[in-house]
Amino acid sequence: MTGRSIERLLSRHSICSIKEYDRSLERLNKRLNPNDSLFKSEQIVAQILREALAQEPRRGIMFHREIRLMQLAAVARASFTERELEFMRNAARCDFVLYFKVGKTPLGVIEVDGGYHDDPLQIERDAVKNSILNKCGIPLLRLRTIESHIEEKVAAFLYQWTPRSPDEGSTAAPD
Repeated sequence: MTGRSIERLLSRHSICSIKEYDRSLERLNKRLNPNDSLFKSEQIVAQILREALAQEPRRGIMFHREIRLMQLAAVARASFTERELEFMRNAARCDFVLYFKVGKTPLGVIEVDGGYHDDPLQIERDAVKNSILNKCGIPLLRLRTIESHIEEKVAAFLYQWTPRSPDEGSTAAPD
């Protein structure tokens, strides 16, 4: 099985038998690394990233997990509100941070948002994190665990750092 996201497998649930569905999930489960995260959704995104970044022309990009937001903000030297500073001092972290293998400048952040992100307190925290990353000029992709087409969303996000040949010019990101 190639790099298929859980959402594709789940969407097939309605057209395949439970036995086939269980086999599909088991194949996916075998590719996941439990050391990536305690959360299956983050394990899936880590695997999608590993597979996407192993392909040309993205081999020059890597990711790290659970990077403190303060580390990313220190690079930017932006001015932050007191709430943003407090948020960063409380060890706020980013799920996935993308970097070029050469250099230490962060390229982008991917956050995996579970159901608890619908809680008003978490919505406020997400808004603070969004604001900090925006001030730092760091693109952010938020993936909700209830969404589908996760692979495509990750590919479109990575596209902005994908080198293009001179004859391609500026083309739209893949669908």
